[in-house]
Parts: sequence; structure tokens; C-alpha cells
Amino acid sequence: MRRKRARRDKKGRKEPIEWSAPEVPQGYNELSKSIDGMYGRLAEVWGHCDDVRFRWVQVGSRRGFVVWIYTLIGKELAQEGLLEPLTTLDRPGASFDDLERALQTVSLKTVTTLEEINAAIGNGQAVLCVDGFDRALAMDLTDFQGRAVEKATLEAVVRGPQEAFTENLEKNLGLVRRRLKSPRVKVEYMTLGRVSKTTVALVYIQGIVKPGFVEECRERLQRIDVDSILDSEYIEELIDDAPLSPFPTIEYTERPDRLAAEALQGRVGIIVDGSPNALLVPAIFVNFLQSPEDYFERYTMAAAVRLLRHLFFWMALLLPATYVALLSYHQEMIPTTLLMTLMSTHEQIPFPSVVEALIMEITFEALREAGIRLPKAVGQSVSIVGALVIGEAAVAAGIVSPAMVIIVALTGIASFTIPSYNIAITLRILRFPMTIMAGVLGLYGIIIAVLILWTHLVSLRSFGVPYLSPIAPFMWPDIKDVFTRPPWWQMRQRPKTMEPVDSTRSADIPKPLPGRTERDPL
Repeated sequence: MRRKRARRDKKGRKEPIEWSAPEVPQGYNELSKSIDGMYGRLAEVWGHCDDVRFRWVQVGSRRGFVVWIYTLIGKELAQEGLLEPLTTLDRPGASFDDLERALQTVSLKTVTTLEEINAAIGNGQAVLCVDGFDRALAMDLTDFQGRAVEKATLEAVVRGPQEAFTENLEKNLGLVRRRLKSPRVKVEYMTLGRVSKTTVALVYIQGIVKPGFVEECRERLQRIDVDSILDSEYIEELIDDAPLSPFPTIEYTERPDRLAAEALQGRVGIIVDGSPNALLVPAIFVNFLQSPEDYFERYTMAAAVRLLRHLFFWMALLLPATYVALLSYHQEMIPTTLLMTLMSTHEQIPFPSVVEALIMEITFEALREAGIRLPKAVGQSVSIVGALVIGEAAVAAGIVSPAMVIIVALTGIASFTIPSYNIAITLRILRFPMTIMAGVLGLYGIIIAVLILWTHLVSLRSFGVPYLSPIAPFMWPDIKDVFTRPPWWQMRQRPKTMEPVDSTRSADIPKPLPGRTERDPL
């Protein structure tokens, strides 16, 4: 039997597939001075690509051709900036410099290898090859009609900038440059993905950001070796410090003003071509509970709302578990009148409190997901009406108690106050083990679960920065911008958590005083 099983396993095993790229002949990457040879190489590489066009042109007394992906270029721009200037170049022995001078109306770049030509064509540029030259010209004629700049949806604010990132990298960098016009703002390009050839941009402010953050980010990106990068989330998972943790250690934003503000704090932004969300590193826990609107409203209101947001965070995490623990194990902690009311509504329920809570939580999460996936006009109606109808029907059928419906509804409302969607998802996941621990061990189970949670948070790092800083380790100068929001004239220093090179944000600005009127004494 063992021999038969061994022969069957050996027969069923297949040889591993080799995914390595084919060997390139020596010298194949070098450009040929023969125009026919260059055409043959490019036609071989871009064969079976019906959206790639080769157009033969006459450049003085020389033959040449232009190759481009016609779905990515502007037709009028190609005619006015490329083809018409070439027809006016009637010099018999035109040199390469003459070509560059004739095409000054478009952005030019000299390419010297076949790999650079393929990259330029893939990026939507037109490449001009002329007989007798071992160089080529890549011209930026891109006119890809992408999505226009729209309002932010995930990080919507009442007061403040309304612009959000799009899927176009150049447009996103322009939105950031509009807010940070200093030459100290540095942008570094990288190309990731063996097939997708996605352009990724590092954005940081020299003289503010800690150089180690930039180096670490650059090294992690250079280690990525995958076939495609289609969104910033790919990079987030590939450079994450704790990929198995439910808590995100990399923050993302759809707002260019948010990226500019965080760069001024000493953080690094990562913008991916094709993604409307930029990544921010390092990330700490308190950043996920802060909204851009906190800095666009008066500090008194912003401080109160931020403090309330911290309260709602723990309510969204612990409210169902606390209710289950009190009703199941610690009835003596509930006032007598309230306890009698709760027991009277719960005596006809066939399930224990923990099962009742899990049923309502799963139903609420299903309705929330249905509201997101359905069309916008229908989704809101399904999520609101569905919750009301199902909750009322469940109470009437005696499956759940009215108090449990109220608890789950309050928990859902509290989770909606969390500004970061990824940390809100984490709360939705952790709420279930918290409720189970409360149903098994009561308040002791909640305490054990919270201690495990805090131990895990303390152990996390994001690019070397403690995840719970400035709370642990405690940094008093940064605490004032954690639970509340101080006025701008008190925020003279940048957060020490990010270890900025230049920690001074502003000069010593005195507290604003009311101005004198004509009746006030001097």
C-alpha cells in the first residue's frame, strides 16, 4: 500500500513552473542605426497589439517611423506637435539636434535602449525613430481622458477643501504642488510591477522628514517584485509592518490637503498611478481618530468633537459586550427598576443574550454591506428601511428584545463617527470576539480581551515608530493634539513622534487679543 501511494503521489506531482523571463540576446537592448532593423524589433515586441500604430514619416532625406498606442495619445496634439513640424524639416542632412529643435512644441526625452522605448510606449508616449541614429525621441502626447477632480467621499468635510485625488498620477501631484509650492517638496518616481509597469511617486519635504523614513520606504518599495500593482492597497500589504494584525499600520487618504498637512508633520506620502488613494507612513493609532475637519473648524468645537470621537470609539467596540456581560452575569450592577424592565422584555426571548447580540450584529453588518454594494439611490433605502423593518419584525416575533435592538443601533451609529474607514472595519471585526468573551466570562472576559488588545497595540510598529505613541511611550508635548485640538497659536512645534529634522512649525506667536476701539483707553 505504501509503494502504491508513493507511486501515485509521484505520478500526481507536477514539475514547478518556471516564471523567469526569457534570456535576452547580448546587444539586443541596444538600438540599431538601421531603420528597418529597429522596425523589426519593435514590431516583434508589440506584435498582436492592435491598439499600437506604426506610421512611416520622411524626415528630410531620411526615413523614419513613429510608434504609439493610439488610445492614450491626443490626435490633435500628435498632428500639431509632431507630424506637421516634421513635414517642415526639409534639410537633407538633418542631424539629431535638428530633430530636437523642430519638435520643441512637445515634451521630449532622448531614449537609448529598447527597454526605454518600450517603457515610453507603455506610458502613452510617442517614439520617433530615424534612420542613421542609434537614439530615439520619446514625446509626451498623452491625452488620456480620466475622471475629473471631484469631492471627497470617504473623508468628506463641511468646511475646508473639497478636492479629492483621481486615478491620474500627474493630476494628483499637481493637486499637492498647488498647496506646497516650495522646492523642498521632493518627488521620486519608481516603476513597480513586471507587467503593469506602474509608476509610484514618493512625496516628502526635505529638511522636515526624518531621512531614515525616506530610506526605509525606498528600500521596501524596491524589494517589491510582483507582476502588477493595480492599486495602492497592493503596496500597503507588501510593505506593511504587521500584515497579520487587524489594525492598519499604514494610513491612506483621498485628500491632497491631508497629504500636504501630513508631509508638513514629517511623514512620507506614496501616490500610485491609477489609484485615488495615497498612502501615508509612518502611521500611529491616534491618526485614525482624527478628521481633516478638526483643523478647519474653531479649536473649541474641534476639541469637543475629537474628545467625543474617542468616547464613541470605545462605545463601538465594547457596548454590546458590556450589555451582554451585565445582563448575563452582573445584574447587581444594573439599577433595580431598569433591570426589571430589561428582564420583562427578555423573558420571552428563546436565546441567551450573547446569541441574541450576535444575531443582531450579523444582521446589521449584512444590511450595511448590502447598502454599500447596491446602487447609491437604492442602497440608502435598503440599509435604513431594512434595519427598521427587520428590527421591528424581530422584536414582534420574539427573536430579540427591544433593548438589544437599541444597543446594536447605538453601536452602529458610534462606528459611523470614526473618520477612517479601515479602522472602522477593524472595530466591526473585533466586536464579535469581545461579545463572545463577555458571554463566556462576563466583565472578566472583557477585561482580559482589552488587556490582550492593548498588549498587541503596544507591540506594533510602523516604520520603527511605536503605534501607540505619544501615549506609549508617553510624550507630553504631543498629547495636547491627541484627545483634543489646541489652537494654532499653541502648536509651535511639530510632533516629536515623527522625529522631524526641523521641529519648529512657527515662531512664538502671542495669544490673540481683542483689538482696541476708539472708546477704549490707550
